[in-house]
Amino acid sequence: MARGVKPIDPAGVVRRERSHKFGRHDRLVIDGQSFRADRKVKDTHVLQPVTGDLIAEDYFITKTDGEINALIGAKRMRIDEGYYSKAIGILRVGFDNSDLSDLSDEEHRTVAWKKEWCVRFLNAAAYPENSWRPCRTIPDCTRFVTENRDRMDRWFLDKFGVRRRPGRRLRGEVRKAFDYPSGATLKVWLRLFIAGHCRMESLSPHYSNCGNRNQLDPRAAEVIAIEAQKFASTLKPKMADICQNIESVLDKKNKKLPEHQQIYASDNAVRRRIHLLDPFMVDAGRKGTDYALRKYTPVGMGLRVTTALGRVEMDDWEVDLHTLIEKSSVWKRLKPKHRKLVPRVRLTLTGAIDCASRCIPGLNLSVNSPSTATAKPALRSIMVDKTELATAAGAKASWHMHGRPGEVATDAGPEFGNEFDDAATHVNITHTTPEQDPRKRGTIEAFFRTFKRLCRYFAGRAFANVVEKGDYPAEELAALTVGEFYRAVIVFIVDYYHLRPHRGLEGRTPYNKWLELEKEGLPPAPSDEQLAIAFGLPRKQRSISKHGIEFIGISYNSNELSGLYKLNGSKKVDIIVEPEDLGYVFVKIPKQFRGRIKGVPEDRHYLKVHSVGGIGQGKSLATVLLAKKAVRDLVKKEAEAGRLIRIEAHRRFLDLAEDVRKRAGIPTHEITAKTLDLIEHRVDFSARAAFGSIDYGTEERAERGTLGSVVSRSTRRRVESNQQSPPSPISQDGEAEAKPKPFGGSMNLDDGEDQ
Repeated sequence: MARGVKPIDPAGVVRRERSHKFGRHDRLVIDGQSFRADRKVKDTHVLQPVTGDLIAEDYFITKTDGEINALIGAKRMRIDEGYYSKAIGILRVGFDNSDLSDLSDEEHRTVAWKKEWCVRFLNAAAYPENSWRPCRTIPDCTRFVTENRDRMDRWFLDKFGVRRRPGRRLRGEVRKAFDYPSGATLKVWLRLFIAGHCRMESLSPHYSNCGNRNQLDPRAAEVIAIEAQKFASTLKPKMADICQNIESVLDKKNKKLPEHQQIYASDNAVRRRIHLLDPFMVDAGRKGTDYALRKYTPVGMGLRVTTALGRVEMDDWEVDLHTLIEKSSVWKRLKPKHRKLVPRVRLTLTGAIDCASRCIPGLNLSVNSPSTATAKPALRSIMVDKTELATAAGAKASWHMHGRPGEVATDAGPEFGNEFDDAATHVNITHTTPEQDPRKRGTIEAFFRTFKRLCRYFAGRAFANVVEKGDYPAEELAALTVGEFYRAVIVFIVDYYHLRPHRGLEGRTPYNKWLELEKEGLPPAPSDEQLAIAFGLPRKQRSISKHGIEFIGISYNSNELSGLYKLNGSKKVDIIVEPEDLGYVFVKIPKQFRGRIKGVPEDRHYLKVHSVGGIGQGKSLATVLLAKKAVRDLVKKEAEAGRLIRIEAHRRFLDLAEDVRKRAGIPTHEITAKTLDLIEHRVDFSARAAFGSIDYGTEERAERGTLGSVVSRSTRRRVESNQQSPPSPISQDGEAEAKPKPFGGSMNLDDGEDQ
């Protein structure tokens, strides 16, 4: 698809611009100027300029969704979510880490208001140069409130944009125009504030402590607790029966007690205790465990999500189809006897579904078994526009569904482990793992059942079990290549599933449901830098020199990195590599140097450093690694031993244009940090051995006190320093030209130079 052309929906209508929704606490940085979103009128955002801590109260600018999309596309705009805050920012002053997460916004404002009263009173009492220093007595507190209530009303209005609510209605008194404490109340606040070491949690409301909640005799409470449990019985007693049983037990006890010590309990107290029993326990006891499980297991509609990308469910599934690991163009030219030698494989599909619209915003197809390397690309694809990829596959509709999910729900499999958690954390996504029961993720499970329809179109279909399969020769009849199936998957999702009426959406299509939810605004997608940091490969302890930083033979340098080198010296730093493009790396700035590099603001934690001379631009990590003979030998050796090295999985087997895939930002590599560690170690070891860096002993002798003695001398001799070393099997740059070889049995080994 040409740049600048808007996608067209199946009805032939030009799709509207992506709608945005910003919170009042989000910071929008446009060309270096900070703004705060005030409101949105239709598709136009009203923004207030912010300079430092000052907001331009009477000056506004407007930006439409189209203008914002253009700014984001031109890399001129950045969105910092939750940068500005109201009450919580005020309360955090002084390194106070009190937990107020259980309070509402109104209660946060009230706590800030109380704290401001206390701080102002203590300040007035602490300075001896003041004309009047109040004491913590009720008369002085009353006078202080009278003199400062108007100032506090103005402070509250300036800080939060609203006034305090009017005071309570008291008989015989004039109602306060706005709320302010009495002298006695302020004295209580001061006592709590000082006793709590001036922490804001000391002023938190404690409504649950009001009233006398221990009026029931402890002896009666013990009897009620025991007898109330009998309500969850297969005999299905009534509450009146439980009350009668308790009355009988108490009467028996009272016969042994004097009249002034006798125990009593009302029927209402008994009923309240029965109502506190767990409903699940009551239903399981009265109606059986099967009834309770059917009643309380989430089924049917499940969770009701009303916002796009509010909840995204992810899971993986082994495709019910055998496919061929070869390019379509090559497969067509093979003779029948050669076609039998092409490996067959069942692909792993890692999918993500938006629970609100039922759209598929994320997808990854792999020839390898489920792992973190297959799950992370699927998570990343949720946050990039896939319209160009859909167009390259031949789809007619748009696949523009993307953005930052509010929550991603997965199972507790190893593919969604710590590395997946770290990637989700870096892009501010909440990762939850419901119980192992698949019904906790029913939306994605239902999609996989729908997806089986695609597999039934082709020969080579695999069945659920060997009994259902029978004598059907699935692998022998496989005739679809991985690339052809990949295109079929995209067309099936974009042109069939998204445009098909969905029962869970009351007959609407997922495509139209997304367009409806999109009008309410979508959260901003992560920037390219955030995606690279979250999904790139971290490399630890890299040295900086005047030549910059080196990674697998490619040098990276810039003026900003030179500035860091002047501050950091020979100390090592961490970098992050983008496996799809080695034209740049991200260098982590140590904390002590942030804000000290010329031209780099303090809030930047990484430097984007390009390769010297553009050597690595457009080259993938897999391409560069497989050009090295030592790496190809390692991959072949590991494959023969049955241990797959995932340098790249199925990129060479896809018929989609590589440049289109890169522009769409859809990753296909499956290399992991652990694999890269192994490869780098092996390459370094081979290089040291090739150049004679291993030091052999000049004399073979046994030191005194060691076990054994030398009984013979090896015929091999080390090369003397004045002799010329034998020619190395690897060239001086550590690389050897890759010669084309026939396709082997390892699906991860690329023996050719067709990268």
